[in-house]
Amino acid sequence: MVFLGIFLLVALIFMVTSISGAPWVPARSFDIEKLLDDVKLKKGDVFYELGCGDGRLVKAAAARGAQAIGYELNPFLWVVAWLRCLGQPNTTVMLGDLWKADLSKADVVMAFLVPRTMPKLDRKAATELKPSALLVSYIFPIVSKKTAHTSSGSWHVYRYAKKS
Repeated sequence: MVFLGIFLLVALIFMVTSISGAPWVPARSFDIEKLLDDVKLKKGDVFYELGCGDGRLVKAAAARGAQAIGYELNPFLWVVAWLRCLGQPNTTVMLGDLWKADLSKADVVMAFLVPRTMPKLDRKAATELKPSALLVSYIFPIVSKKTAHTSSGSWHVYRYAKKS
């Protein structure tokens, strides 16, 4: 009975956090370094991952010398990401709502959300990102926004030239 209760609690947490942004589906391992190469992430850049899941991308960005910040709402995934990044300089993994993250200092923002949340992400980026920043959407495009470029349909890179 205890195991059933634990299972139901975990299932409930995953369902609730899926409603906020997206269910956890990790980025493909072979895309991580390619994505960071594509956006030319370099030492000193500020990198945010909104919904960082298991923290693989946050850790990879920090390994390149970026200040890497991940936001994760699911407490189980947050623990995994926090443990993965433990001891990695320049990483911060926040347990919190990605929609409340302040993106004003970001050079690169990465998000792997679902199509229904893309208009909200577009509005957030338009009001918070500095003109030189890039927004990377993994898998799903922002339909109303022109991409700076895409990579084999796996990710879409956007620029926000002016504040709205």
